[in-house]
Amino acid sequence: MPLPSMPPSRGTGMTAEAEHLCRCHTSAAKGYGCIERAPLRWKFRRQRQHQLGRSCGQVVPSFCLPMDRCRGSSSETKQWILSPLRAQGYAMIRLGHDERKVLEALFARSREFFSRPSAYKECFKFYPVPGGYMTPYPGTHEIFELRRGLPRCPDELTAHAMAAFELLEKLASDVCAEVGRDIGIDLAGMPSDSSPTMRCIHYDRPHESLGDADAAADAASRPLPQGTSVRVIGLRGQDAVLNGAKATVQEWHADGVTVTVNAPSAVLAALGGAPLKRRLQPSNIRALETKAPGMYAAHTDSSLVTIAPRGSIAGLEAKDFRTGEWFNIEDAMDEDECLVFLGDPADYASAHRYRALMHRPAVRRGSQNGQHRISTPFFMYPRASAVLAPVGLPKIVFDDLNGNVNQCRDEFPWKAQSCYYSDMVYSEDGRAEK
Repeated sequence: MPLPSMPPSRGTGMTAEAEHLCRCHTSAAKGYGCIERAPLRWKFRRQRQHQLGRSCGQVVPSFCLPMDRCRGSSSETKQWILSPLRAQGYAMIRLGHDERKVLEALFARSREFFSRPSAYKECFKFYPVPGGYMTPYPGTHEIFELRRGLPRCPDELTAHAMAAFELLEKLASDVCAEVGRDIGIDLAGMPSDSSPTMRCIHYDRPHESLGDADAAADAASRPLPQGTSVRVIGLRGQDAVLNGAKATVQEWHADGVTVTVNAPSAVLAALGGAPLKRRLQPSNIRALETKAPGMYAAHTDSSLVTIAPRGSIAGLEAKDFRTGEWFNIEDAMDEDECLVFLGDPADYASAHRYRALMHRPAVRRGSQNGQHRISTPFFMYPRASAVLAPVGLPKIVFDDLNGNVNQCRDEFPWKAQSCYYSDMVYSEDGRAEK
């Protein structure tokens, strides 16, 4: 069914002030912040990106979207970011020298904390209070989650984590304000004092995490046996709605391959009904590997906006809107860049004008100099009682969306109209896997 029309744009003028992050926040954090930011620097790097090694599948999608730019400096106003967020679902912000030093200190101090004995780290588990040290099932990674109001913070992290939190929160607030002005909704006013969250994540046992992986492009050039699971990618025209869908090989021919496509019923009906068979070129499929080591669940975030500095080892994949391909997006990032993308609350509030980006950790490259991947994403969550009320769609309270109450998150109308969300995985309690 057609999406509802968008409300008129209007400004909000909302800003958010940085505050103390937890009760142990010391004045040491005051020495860090967003000062002496770099001048405007941005450029296309498409040629460079295509020259990168492809050790784990596609590095960048084969179909590139035309747009003015997809990168910008942290010192700029963020209006430029709206175009890439609408077109491809992500943008990259380059940090200034001092800002980069803040994050470098966070990475170093996080690694110091995670290297401590388990008994020490367990002292910072605060359940049922949100935040602190966590070891999510099945134990293939560990997290220190920073929020305002934590009972205490490790000495290793106190000052450095606070400074990084404030830096990334400012970037997230600016992006929320710009998107909110464009859609006429005060997104910047939705977070509470305690809802913004930064996670330091240590992937210490990644190969024990088993999930779906897409084979490299050249793997599809060889005949695949009947029954092989594949992904449909890169179709044009009417069949482009199938991009990203999972399919099963029926027969390999000299001039192509016949597959049966698994797609939402609305998509199948629009294309002639189920079962849906297509004869495709080998370049339009990717073989799927199930239970691949180092792969984590594909998901969209529950945040309004996520700011993700490049990890210590490139290990984050994104799913391209147009082609349906998975690619390692951190391969296309420099060390001083942060990835910016939106989650389901912003997707819903904008009535899909700004789409949530499907992504998944793909920690398949092992360790680097004996050290495992660390990432430090920042999530600008709305407060639990925030109401998402786009024109033409039912109102949803954020706490219900976050828990997928009554499958409200599954039933976003656009999820039945394409195959982009075919990899979505929810945990047993209904929340999207992180």
